[in-house]
Amino acid sequence: INKYIYEYIMDNPEVILESVDNLRKKMQEDAEIDEKYIENNFEEMANDPTIPFMGSDKAKITIIEFFDYNCGYCKKSLDAIVELLRSEYNLKVSFRDYPILSASSKFAAKAALAAKKQGKYFELHSELLNVKGNLSEEKILEMAKNIDIDVAKLKIDMEDPEIAVIIQNNENLAKKLNIRGTPTFIINGKLYAGALEFDKLRALIDKALSEI
Repeated sequence: INKYIYEYIMDNPEVILESVDNLRKKMQEDAEIDEKYIENNFEEMANDPTIPFMGSDKAKITIIEFFDYNCGYCKKSLDAIVELLRSEYNLKVSFRDYPILSASSKFAAKAALAAKKQGKYFELHSELLNVKGNLSEEKILEMAKNIDIDVAKLKIDMEDPEIAVIIQNNENLAKKLNIRGTPTFIINGKLYAGALEFDKLRALIDKALSEI
């Protein structure tokens, strides 16, 4: 069968170009569907009460960040996010834990979401993203202890089914939006993949403000 397929392709090379063109069209159609989905559902995504956030609850600009605690580019984005939150912008940053790189990524996401129950989400979030290199379960729990989190309670809260649902919902949403890597940002309904430094984020926020 492989021989016949090979001979057919060699005799009809135009089918390769046709196939590539069809793939390009499908990818373009998928992207258009994603943009429409984001536009129609952004308010719901931005104001999901189960998702941790920093900043104003009724901000002019909302940034949704999909991230993984073992992602080097996510670690680099942390300083920009912190600086933006300290700026004059009327801003909300919604943190979508999207652990895709390793088992410790999921453990870290569960720990951070469990820390929210002790009012320590962003503190642990920041500590985890400030670690150079990959995380381990032992290191994550040690860091939690160092910022006065009750680790015994944290371990119990990490197994709360609600946390598993949050992570699964984030993964489902990422797949729906064709998000394949971290970090990925959605700023007032516009999706931007890849690391964004402070100046780039500020320019995108200014653009979003001009469109309100």
